[in-house]
Amino acid sequence: MIVDTSAYIISLIMVLLACLIRDFLIPLLVWNRHLRNRDYSYRFWFCIITQASLQINLVLLLGFFNICNPVTIIISNVLIYGLIIWNYSDKKFFHLCMEMGRNLWKAYKEKRFLRYLMNSIKQWLKKLMIRIRHWNIWPYIRRNWIEIALLLGLIFYNIWFLTYNVLSYHSYQFSDIPVHQSWIYGLEQGTLFSDGIYPFGMHAMIYFIRSIFRLDLREILLYAGAYQTVIMVIGLYLLARQIFKAKYSPIAVILIFSFMLNQGRYGASLPQEFGMYVAVGTAYFMIRYLHKDRKKFIIEGDSRLRSLFRINTYINRRYIDSEAILLMLSVTLVIAYHFYTAIAAIFLVVSIGLAYIPRVLKKQYFIPLMFSGLMGAIIALLPMAACLAKGIPFQESMAWATSVIAGEEWHGSDADYQDILAKAQGNNGPEDEANTDSSYNFGMLAMFGASATWLMFISMAMGLIGGFIMLLVKKYRVYGNAYIALILNMTILCIIGGARELGLVELIAAARASTFAEPFIGFIYILPVDFIFRVMGLWKNRYYQSFLNFMSLILCGLAAFFIIEMGWYHNYFDVNLAYYNEPDYLLRNIRKNYDDFTYTIVSPTEEYYTVIDYGYHTQLSEFMNMVNGGQEEFTFPTKYVFFFIEKLVLQDYAYGQVRVDPKYAVMDFIYLNNSQDYYFQRAIIESQAYYWAQKMLQIYPYSFKVYYEDDIYVAYILEQNTYSPYSLQIDYLSEIKDEINNDINGDISMISMGFSACINTR
Repeated sequence: MIVDTSAYIISLIMVLLACLIRDFLIPLLVWNRHLRNRDYSYRFWFCIITQASLQINLVLLLGFFNICNPVTIIISNVLIYGLIIWNYSDKKFFHLCMEMGRNLWKAYKEKRFLRYLMNSIKQWLKKLMIRIRHWNIWPYIRRNWIEIALLLGLIFYNIWFLTYNVLSYHSYQFSDIPVHQSWIYGLEQGTLFSDGIYPFGMHAMIYFIRSIFRLDLREILLYAGAYQTVIMVIGLYLLARQIFKAKYSPIAVILIFSFMLNQGRYGASLPQEFGMYVAVGTAYFMIRYLHKDRKKFIIEGDSRLRSLFRINTYINRRYIDSEAILLMLSVTLVIAYHFYTAIAAIFLVVSIGLAYIPRVLKKQYFIPLMFSGLMGAIIALLPMAACLAKGIPFQESMAWATSVIAGEEWHGSDADYQDILAKAQGNNGPEDEANTDSSYNFGMLAMFGASATWLMFISMAMGLIGGFIMLLVKKYRVYGNAYIALILNMTILCIIGGARELGLVELIAAARASTFAEPFIGFIYILPVDFIFRVMGLWKNRYYQSFLNFMSLILCGLAAFFIIEMGWYHNYFDVNLAYYNEPDYLLRNIRKNYDDFTYTIVSPTEEYYTVIDYGYHTQLSEFMNMVNGGQEEFTFPTKYVFFFIEKLVLQDYAYGQVRVDPKYAVMDFIYLNNSQDYYFQRAIIESQAYYWAQKMLQIYPYSFKVYYEDDIYVAYILEQNTYSPYSLQIDYLSEIKDEINNDINGDISMISMGFSACINTR
């Protein structure tokens, strides 16, 4: 198998750099004055939340007016960022730019342009180095270098782990990713919601990368999910810092998650997991808001009854501060990314609300939080409502919501494929296996195994005791509330995961629910340990506190050792969409050596969006249906036609991974014009294509040749006159059927002879 490691690594680096520029470099430069005196946690959340909110809503707005394209995206961003810079510059920035322009023009006229330019660059670099040396971050790094080193180590570890198999197989990890790819491609063609209204946050953020940096769309989708998971890991670390006492407990939290994560969806670019970082952000800002002491606003002269109903005094800058606005935008984003992500956020909000209920019920907390939540939901739903009013229908899978309300199970848009195929084949179809799955498949055992699950429940019980003890002490009450909130969230997820067995409406499939639970497993395990550190930390002696910090560092090492020793360390994620590296390698070479749109690629759906900007693509399934006489004959109008065929079939629903074989080639192929054709009938399609190609080699040895071949893959090239293209509807099956019949007759003859010999011997 071809593994172009260097090309894949370069591609990964390019995607990561583009995402970092999008999420951090641009907002840090544009909002420099606003962020200058803010802590680093706030800067992190501000950058990723405001940038995502801006880009998603910008794409939706431009798409609504049918003017969404790279040019309008760039122009709109320049205008928006220009206005922000102008607002924060005291109107001096642009005056400086104008003065610089005048000086450059003057130097040009005086024929000293290059000298002036070089001197200006040197002075600018000198000032920049002075500013960098005086950054406040350097003392912070010196004080916390161990923590920063561990955090960076875990970030690089997650990037390596989440992309390990992608760098080996260069394949999408789930079969529905090409659907999301098609929706993003629809944006490139100027069509918003090309398949119907659907939460479009992930698609808009990837489209921004595609528009600005012009990276290959497939490459972005291969790595964007891993990047977004790392962002979530940092968010979990910052949330843990809000809750836990010991210095290195937050590191232990994300170490546990990083070492035990076994939910492969986090390695893929899927909307639900893509947006989980803002579910964490919602919890972060809600807890941060509740931890602040907010005095009740009272107007003199108000009666007790009037003050009870007064709410407008709590909707102002004093209460709706920048962090409340970030909470509002977090609510917007969880809906914009995926409704399942919004459900995860709802579980967190409900858990926090119940745990902090005495404080939440106070108007100075309840009203601003409720206002932020409602406004966030309105901002997210308004573009969808506008598009619905415009006449754009909901995407098919949005029927999930109505099926949940009706208490029915949603199977997805392609769920009836097997039934249709079975009827076409004259069978009764697959038996209903809906009841084979139970809460045991989730019940947290689906995540980490029985022993890890028992430890989780023990940790929850001990953490609950610690939380209630802290409720008795006013100074530590908010941390007790936080403990209880985490336990409530995990309890809700356990119930949701086992909903079917409990006779409840299954809001979320058990496998999906585990993606909500896994990020918080580290919090649960650390609860009782952190409570012990909190009790031990009551003595404020400086040296003793340093000793406790050292012990919490030891905790990180023990956590890693224990996970590995107990066998809880995760495996590498499978690449479920079975996609060979060969077509990726071949397409890069074809794009390099052949002029655009002079060739057609005949292959499965996987290559469609990689080809479409450079050449033409025809489905291998449709082509074989034509060859077999299932539809009117067609030809290819391009000079070159490439046929990509698997000799070792990647994955077939009925036969698994098998080699092409005459026994599959003679089977009936039922063409349903569906991408699922390749999942349920792949062995038949690839076998028929392979033996068709063998026949073509005999008929047209000079025009039809092997372009590339190894043990598992073969590609053929057909060179033709575009004014007289070849007819490709040839009979390739008759010889195969004759060979199979001869083999069967031969076997029968051998059996007869053996039987006769036995009789004669007796």
